[in-house]
Amino acid sequence: MSYFLYNKRCPKCAEQGNDKSGNNLAIYSDTHKYCFACGYYDRGDIVEKYKQQITPKTASKFFTPALTFDNKAMIYLKKYGLTDKEIQENYFWDETGFLVFNAKEFQNARNFNDSFPKYISRGTIRGNEKIFLKETDYVIIVEDSVSAIKVGRVCSSVAIHNSVIPLELLIRLSKQFSKLVIWLDPDKQKEMLHEANKAKIYFEQVNVIWTDKDPKEFTTKEITQILFDKGISV
Repeated sequence: MSYFLYNKRCPKCAEQGNDKSGNNLAIYSDTHKYCFACGYYDRGDIVEKYKQQITPKTASKFFTPALTFDNKAMIYLKKYGLTDKEIQENYFWDETGFLVFNAKEFQNARNFNDSFPKYISRGTIRGNEKIFLKETDYVIIVEDSVSAIKVGRVCSSVAIHNSVIPLELLIRLSKQFSKLVIWLDPDKQKEMLHEANKAKIYFEQVNVIWTDKDPKEFTTKEITQILFDKGISV
């Protein structure tokens, strides 16, 4: 049985000018590829499948914290205004060149090397999505961890690290919250509407927020104002 390795840009989405974040296409250990946005599928290479079956543990190994935090990674996080406390609680640096968002059983790592994909994941994301909790009726689904942390300052939030919301996560969230907001990156407008329709049967209210920038690009004050303008009380 194959398992998920990392995300990269979908060639079919790219032809249509989509997937600007470069993470729609899921790559699996047997080298098959699947895009959850457009349905593009590549069954992979049989020789590479055989190699992966010989050494699967290498690909599934968890990242481990280095003794020091790389300056490039720190500058990247500080660019979005994360505090030292937020960084310490959610990230560590792996000495092989990855900034790792650590959700214990699931890790999403941003690559700072040229020889690897931009993002690589380890562990199982489904059932292990990290929810940033606030005392609100609303929960906001975003695409990446930095956005989740910043939105989570004012409202409960969770990052899906993709543009497709797993059914298991919708059910899990519906047991904790009565209202759902979907706020993905600017190039995911079509996906947001599709995911909102899918989620309506599980929540009393489902809202969609579309902005010309990623959620992480906004300040806490701006995020609060955007939610207020959408009638979302926090």
